[in-house]
Amino acid sequence: MAVRIRLKRFGRKNRTFFRLGVFDSMTRRDGRAIEELGHYDPLVADDDKKFSLNRERISYWLSKGALPTPTVQNILLSQGVDVPTSGKKRAMSPEEKVAHDKVRAEKQAKREVAMARKAKIVETKPMSKKERREAKKAGG
Repeated sequence: MAVRIRLKRFGRKNRTFFRLGVFDSMTRRDGRAIEELGHYDPLVADDDKKFSLNRERISYWLSKGALPTPTVQNILLSQGVDVPTSGKKRAMSPEEKVAHDKVRAEKQAKREVAMARKAKIVETKPMSKKERREAKKAGG
């Protein structure tokens, strides 16, 4: 039995809503799922509320050999779920993104301090040969 992770369409015309589920590959599009894994609402503006995924069960089914459809694969990669058969790099999970932004902000702060120090050195008048020699002896 070939198992696929795919979308099941709900909602009315022009107001779609999808459930993410595990299906036998021969089941019709809106047929009965083996297991529901979450939902996807493309019309919601907030990205946090657009997707609701059960990551543990998704990784379980992927480990058992379930293949995601291309659309589901893109959704999983964008939400930070690693898809082994995709050959693509996954996006950062929200926790990883927060940590990455924190490190990036620290690096930017260090860079600004260094640039300020460099600007201060450039602003000072050039030293004479004697002053440079004395500064070198003093360790600076």
